[in-house]
Amino acid sequence: METINKKIFLAYDIRGRHPKEINGDVLWRLGYNLPMILQKEKILPNRKLKIIVGRDSRPSGAILIKNLIQGLLQNDIELVDAGVITSPMLYFLIKMHHFDLGFIITGSHLSESYTGLKIYTHELNTLSGNWLVQFLDIFNRPVTVGLTKGKLTRKNFINEYVQFLLQKSKIRQFKKTLSLKNILICCPKSSQLILEKIKKELKLNLQFVHRPIPKRLIAQRKCDCVIQFDSDADRMQVFNSKGEQILGDVIGAFFVELMKNKMPKKIILDCRSGQFLINLARRYRFKIIYSPAGHGFFKQAMKKNKALLGIEKSGHYYWKDFFFADSGIFSFLMLLQFLAGKKDKIDDVARQFFQGVISPEINFKIKNQRQVNKIFQKTEKAFSKNRINKIDGLTVFDKNFKFNLRVSHTEPNILRLNIEAINEKVFQEILSKIKQLVK
Repeated sequence: METINKKIFLAYDIRGRHPKEINGDVLWRLGYNLPMILQKEKILPNRKLKIIVGRDSRPSGAILIKNLIQGLLQNDIELVDAGVITSPMLYFLIKMHHFDLGFIITGSHLSESYTGLKIYTHELNTLSGNWLVQFLDIFNRPVTVGLTKGKLTRKNFINEYVQFLLQKSKIRQFKKTLSLKNILICCPKSSQLILEKIKKELKLNLQFVHRPIPKRLIAQRKCDCVIQFDSDADRMQVFNSKGEQILGDVIGAFFVELMKNKMPKKIILDCRSGQFLINLARRYRFKIIYSPAGHGFFKQAMKKNKALLGIEKSGHYYWKDFFFADSGIFSFLMLLQFLAGKKDKIDDVARQFFQGVISPEINFKIKNQRQVNKIFQKTEKAFSKNRINKIDGLTVFDKNFKFNLRVSHTEPNILRLNIEAINEKVFQEILSKIKQLVK
């Protein structure tokens, strides 16, 4: 029996390379031990547990889910296998069917060489890898396979979930005025199963591809826009008909505009949020609450503050009407609603909200935390005359620019930079200065 690598326990979940770091043995031991650990820690009630599992459509998931199930069934539990699902669908099932615990095997936005495990309690609290790592000694203990104690059932919930999405988004009311109808969807098969039913219901012309395609081929498709979901569909990214990305802050501005008259007037933003988005939220008298980036932090902030909306620059959008959680497909339906009846193309609408320069995420390789501390010290000194926020890394504010420099919570040894500037000249000046500081 190989020892489980400590490095797979990350800020939000468990994630690593398959099969070197995460394999059937690892999933079996996690499944075997976690119900007992969570009951002992009083995170779950001391009774027969009701647990649900699912997976994304990665090839590795078909085998891994069997091992996870076998480990779980060593406990006296009621277990439901929902098959190929998305993370937001798991949230729905946990809340609507009152499961104590939910697992989804997914590598999220990472390549197929990776996989992982996201774990949620009945309150949709994320069990972070940082918390779980304290039980590594337990996971690594030799275990003798015993008799199966639990009961397993398998069920398909897709139709139920689609009806919930249509009802909560109220998109049927806008069916006749939908301006986006010819849409290219880049998504895994798990999302396509859901979107095919939405396509039929709303009479949309949705084309599906399972991998990103070059810009020149997007233009040939003559579609209104491109919607891209990651492998577990909690993230949505939007591109225009030329394949150019409309950044997450701009889509977030669409949603602020859409929800401007709704209550409660509370919104969760991350420290990377563009100043134009902050100003728009203030214009509509939203109370702005800042959260560190990451779905675990955002869901916690959404619930704690009973916020209406949460916007994460990376393309995660959180909704009060979706259990205070993020859903790529629910966000897609709300995007359709916002654009309903509008004659302008989506990129023309985007320009009405912001015309400066926003960088895509810029990544730097780092060696260790010591190097990070040194970079942050140098950066803080270099911009000492500016207002600085330290909620999540370093956020520097200026009338002509804003930037955030932070360590990635999902990928090891990566420092992420996001810059907003009033024009290209200022953008390049700030980028050049930061590159010198990061060296």
